[in-house]
Amino acid sequence: MIDSPLTGKIGKDYKVRMSIRGHEISADEPVEVGGTDEAAKPGELLLSALASCKLITMNMYASLKGWDFQGATISLHYLEKGDPTIIEKQIDFIGDLDEKQKQRLLDISGRCPVAKMLSKSISFEIKA
Repeated sequence: MIDSPLTGKIGKDYKVRMSIRGHEISADEPVEVGGTDEAAKPGELLLSALASCKLITMNMYASLKGWDFQGATISLHYLEKGDPTIIEKQIDFIGDLDEKQKQRLLDISGRCPVAKMLSKSISFEIKA
């Protein structure tokens, strides 16, 4: 299955309005760099995509295994935006999970589609 294209539009300010599959998403920059701070910064949206993908993947896996996974919270933070970018991750689980199950879920979280995409080189095809 090929994902639907995301379309984005920017006006004279830094706020970007995007649409995908009928859903609206916005991005902006803080006031101190010329934005209106009406939405998350692009890098924050990237972290939100990664966090949600990790959480959904763990939930799917635990459900397939029949584990008592009642949820989790994740915290992601850029430690360094270099080469490579380093992101600190903390996941807290809710439910009656043993340490082996928690470790397996942590491992599975690193195999989500967004994490896989970010861990590899990305190339762009330019459409004329």
